[in-house]
Amino acid sequence: MRVKLLGGIYMYTSLKSTKLTLFTAYFFCFLLLVLMIAVIPCINWILGTAQFAKLCVIAFYVCCPAAWTALFCIIRLLKNILSDDIFSARSVKLLRILSWCCAYVSLVCFAVMFIFRLFFVFFLGAGLMTLILRVLKNVFEKATEIKEENELTI
Repeated sequence: MRVKLLGGIYMYTSLKSTKLTLFTAYFFCFLLLVLMIAVIPCINWILGTAQFAKLCVIAFYVCCPAAWTALFCIIRLLKNILSDDIFSARSVKLLRILSWCCAYVSLVCFAVMFIFRLFFVFFLGAGLMTLILRVLKNVFEKATEIKEENELTI
């Protein structure tokens, strides 16, 4: 549903935004699948026959389980939002899993960055995402507690 604002500008509702985000998550699943198949030619095209090409491929495949887990958690979290089950123990658990996935990728990139310095950027990005998700998980956990207390109040 679109809401008309001043000057004829249309604003999309949160439902459409959530559905668009869900579509984007499915698209990233497709991209990850394609990249898992085509990573070796892509790395060879980008890095050529550099000595770090094999290391990049290995690091990518080591991070893939965390990426798949994170994508499925994101999809489940978005489905929780669509079903109005936002502040629940299930959402907190999904955010916790997401943060651990980012921490895992951060640790892999930390190990690889001593050999290939470009992974320092990925280490920082994944580490920052871990921190953000942990804070968000704590906020959701507290909001869930408050919601449960309010449901018990007359």
